[in-house]
Amino acid sequence: MKKLLLLTLAFGLVAAGCSKKRVEGTEVPAAPQSSETVQAAPPPPPAEVKKEEEKYTVVQGDTLWDISGSSSIYGDNFQWPLLFKANRDQIQDPDLIYPDQNFLIRRDFSADEISRAKDAANKTPKYVPHTKPRETLPVDYF
Repeated sequence: MKKLLLLTLAFGLVAAGCSKKRVEGTEVPAAPQSSETVQAAPPPPPAEVKKEEEKYTVVQGDTLWDISGSSSIYGDNFQWPLLFKANRDQIQDPDLIYPDQNFLIRRDFSADEISRAKDAANKTPKYVPHTKPRETLPVDYF
């Protein structure tokens, strides 16, 4: 009797396992067609991504020339007047910047502004050491 019960149970398990549906292939069946056209809701507008302003903190020994030449800033030393222009509220004299100043790094300058900055950098006379801001700058940077 035990054998018959075990055989019946085993047969039932095998039969249950064989009754599982098998998925063959990777094709997805088409949705059934209806007489009414259902329009999908438009996707939501992309979330507004607020780009944080890029900042650079001045360290001992920095110059606008070196900062602008950095590959993470402008990658061109001759664009230093752009840093001066963007941070005019903090810089009186482009030769005098100080550790811990936080400069805004703008990326929205026009090609004309970049060209003008490079021209002004080229016209800037050789550095002469000084400790107080000059009253008159040697070049009109703006």
